[in-house]
Amino acid sequence: MIPNTFSLLGFFFYIDEINRQHLATAVWLFAVGVVLGLLVVGLIWAIMLAASRTMGGRCTAALQGPVLMPISIVLGIWTIMALALWPMVPDSMQILNSLKQIPSTGTNEYELVVPIAAGEVDQTGQVPAFPLDIVVATDQMRHMEVTSSGKIDLIARIEGTDEDVVSFDIAGGEPFEWRRGDRGTLLRKIPSGETVEFLARNITNSDIQVTVALTTEPEHIEAESIFLVAGLVIGLYSLYFLMACALPKMSAIAEATVRSELYQILFLLCAVTGCLFMIASIYIPYQTFGEDIKVLKHTCLQAMMVLGIVVAIWAASRSIAEEIEGRTALTLLSKPVSRRQFVLGKFAGIAWLVSVLFVIISSVFVVAVAQKPIFDKREGAVIEYEGEKGITWQVLHHEAMSVAPGLLLVYMETLVLAGVSVAISTRLPMVANFMLTFGIWALGHLTPSIMQASVEGFEPVQFVASFVATILPVLKNFEIYGAISAGREIPLVYLGVTALYTVLYGALTMFLALILFEDRDLT
Repeated sequence: MIPNTFSLLGFFFYIDEINRQHLATAVWLFAVGVVLGLLVVGLIWAIMLAASRTMGGRCTAALQGPVLMPISIVLGIWTIMALALWPMVPDSMQILNSLKQIPSTGTNEYELVVPIAAGEVDQTGQVPAFPLDIVVATDQMRHMEVTSSGKIDLIARIEGTDEDVVSFDIAGGEPFEWRRGDRGTLLRKIPSGETVEFLARNITNSDIQVTVALTTEPEHIEAESIFLVAGLVIGLYSLYFLMACALPKMSAIAEATVRSELYQILFLLCAVTGCLFMIASIYIPYQTFGEDIKVLKHTCLQAMMVLGIVVAIWAASRSIAEEIEGRTALTLLSKPVSRRQFVLGKFAGIAWLVSVLFVIISSVFVVAVAQKPIFDKREGAVIEYEGEKGITWQVLHHEAMSVAPGLLLVYMETLVLAGVSVAISTRLPMVANFMLTFGIWALGHLTPSIMQASVEGFEPVQFVASFVATILPVLKNFEIYGAISAGREIPLVYLGVTALYTVLYGALTMFLALILFEDRDLT
């Protein structure tokens, strides 16, 4: 008999009722982002249909093509999940209402002067406090830093009352700092769901300069992931629409490449293997004394990278090397298609094929990462997030969101190696392609070590090391698994610079591929 705690999230998750709600809430936010993104994509499609029949027709054909159709099916499953999980989310409307708080939150700095206390003492013997004109909802407080030129008492009161809820001694010249989750400090002593006003009591003989830097965020900051997921969905569809409308010939070659490889046994095997590995990773005991979630992120990202590279090399070899050997490329080039369009179209098709693979596996991966803390808690691991121990939907959502930069970096690394594989495929068959591409992948990770080891070596050794470091991709920068597994924030600047490197190195590999293919005898 299946117990009544069986989770409808699938994959045989046996979860108690409260943890099922936590998992449903964490996953539901991603699903809502997908729904929002698809609604915007539908609006873009409608605008294209109304603006131009030709452009609208190409977008319609793209939606029915081999790239966007499987992606739409996966995102359609997420849409169904959004509707199915909604009744299981206890505070769904409260979470969505947090989005309206985004424009009014942020960091504000207040420069104040606290005068000498004046007036009659109250019943407790305290002199009146000076209002700082700082009013904030307790649920929105994230960080506060106070510096003063002298000793003051920092006081928080529930708005509209005269009773001091909490008071702290602020020493002159020593900054007082508070962060959400700090034990025994401000928010621990103020009820949630309240609005507080701050005051300061100056019992010295001179006025005191006070600087207060207060950072606020929406009550449920996790709701911002809705916009992030929606942006990724919109960007994915918009990029393909742009290619279909602006580069129709290259788009046709890309679609033909995806169509020929999408239903090959290798692609299906990689997709199924990747999904099953993500699920199995939840239950694999890593024996890390409560750090299994970090190992799961690390191993799953590496597995996705390897699967992506295998699919890219296989597709490049079949769609370029084998077509050249089988004279299929000659037939295609006899039409009004240039060699440049042929190579770039093949690379675009391989890139979109890898995108389909990543969308499928990533959908299972984020759910697996969100599920892992629940399983670890059953195994005795201590789960703590922002000072609170135990499972909450916030910690599940945080763990799932923390892998987003890793997914982007792994995808970009796969694109770099896909470009290398395309260049090799213009001259060499599949076996040589696999050997060379994986060899370059291994050397690309060793490049920093090679440079470091050659610093004090002979000049010929330094020259060879510099030459290798120049022509090979520096793949070590893509695999910052330690920071991602630990849940550290990856700066957007880092992702932007890495994306720029991916574009530049991809352009270099395409230039090399065009040179190698330009004088290739196809007859």
